[in-house]
Amino acid sequence: MRERVRVAVAGASGYTGAETLRWLLGHPAVEVVGATAQKHAGKALSDLWPQFHGHDLRLAGELPEADVYFLCLPHGEAAKLAPSLAAECIIDLSGDHRLPEPQHSQHYGFARESEPWVYGLPELGFDRCLGAPRIANPGCFATALSLALLPLRGKMSGRVAAVGVTGSTGSGATPSDTTHHPLRAENLRSYKVLGHQHVPEVEAAIGDIRLDFVPMSGPFRRGILVTFTLPAVPARLWETFYQSNPLVRVLRKPPELAHVVGSARADIGVIEGDGVTVVQCAIDNLGRGAGSQAVANLNLRMGWPMHLGLDRIGAVP
Repeated sequence: MRERVRVAVAGASGYTGAETLRWLLGHPAVEVVGATAQKHAGKALSDLWPQFHGHDLRLAGELPEADVYFLCLPHGEAAKLAPSLAAECIIDLSGDHRLPEPQHSQHYGFARESEPWVYGLPELGFDRCLGAPRIANPGCFATALSLALLPLRGKMSGRVAAVGVTGSTGSGATPSDTTHHPLRAENLRSYKVLGHQHVPEVEAAIGDIRLDFVPMSGPFRRGILVTFTLPAVPARLWETFYQSNPLVRVLRKPPELAHVVGSARADIGVIEGDGVTVVQCAIDNLGRGAGSQAVANLNLRMGWPMHLGLDRIGAVP
């Protein structure tokens, strides 16, 4: 293994940026050389996020020189910044480089001239990111939905329906009606029904399907649980597909958010019934759906084990 890789994070004031730093600061093969937060430049990281007490990292207005940059910025900002950066690799956690045109413009509201970057869902092929200079981290819902269906890739076609529930951190750190406590607590609502921006990612990853997706906002902070009801398929397909994957666990019972929140793992539950199979996937939207998956992509890009630095146990209870 080469000497420690120098990494920097753009957008440390957001939930995704903070989560990415949480994984990077505990990684045995990287050195965090900087992080930006425009409105908080000059502050210590622990002044903004007290959980980082003891880590001597000061926030800046500009990125330092680094080998790898993680862009944890609002949609639209990463596409502006990326062309000015010179590095071995850039990993974008926003939606700016996931989709081709015209899908990108339709879902994100601005045109992007460059081609999509390597799509960083590790389970599509662990060698896809090896040596890649630019990696687009998948969306959180796209990750959970794709992991649930990947064992059926090439074995299914046509329309498929899913329902998914996400926690309030999926809406980002900027307050809004959807995250305001009196409106979110003790409430459950759907949004972007049949029009969520992560759907094209799933359709491209699985191929030859049309996904009808109903996303929902749940009254909890972290986690995503998605559910598919499919024609009868044996659970062993999932067990075989994921048997050597250290970051996916296959169960023959429903998964629970509490068992994955705070971890880098996905739990997939496969329940066989009379002529029907229910498949559910539970992930931490900020972990496996964002920060820890970006670190897994770094690992694969460098030729390291995918789970290097990601073997943390979730926080239960």
